[in-house]
Amino acid sequence: MTYHIRDAISDDAPALADTVIEPIITVFRGRVPDQCLSWLTKAESITSWQKWFQADRNDGQFLLVAELTEGFVAGCALGGPQPDDPQFHGELYLLGVLSTHQRQGIGRHLVKAAAERLLQRGLQSMRVRILSINPNRSFYERLGGQYVGERPYDWNGVLLTEAIYDWPDISRLLTT
Repeated sequence: MTYHIRDAISDDAPALADTVIEPIITVFRGRVPDQCLSWLTKAESITSWQKWFQADRNDGQFLLVAELTEGFVAGCALGGPQPDDPQFHGELYLLGVLSTHQRQGIGRHLVKAAAERLLQRGLQSMRVRILSINPNRSFYERLGGQYVGERPYDWNGVLLTEAIYDWPDISRLLTT
């Protein structure tokens, strides 16, 4: 399979909705109450992505996509500054890969591309937060993420926990 990582553009909004919604539903259906998943409509997601593209991007956020063939986006990564902990400067806010394209290196390459982008912006460390019940947590561990703890997370009125993984030196991600 051939793909390339590029910056997302506003025309990608429908594909971005798919690369976020489909994996979330596939992974979490049966693991969380339905009310957590009920807000996930493609129309609302497209609107949210369109607003993201229209916003002033002086906040340092970036959005990358993995494109397989012209116009077919199989994954995305949203990253930028991490304001909560002065020890960790960057954050991978979101990583999504269509379930039909997982375990093919797309997620790993998106994480590496996000790390490169953060390094280009002078951010040397990175954090990611994922639901503790996510069965794909080991993905971040295989990439060298250090589990540092958990914190509460409210998902549509359901109290869950997030697991936090840190990379003190994201330049190491570029060699994995």
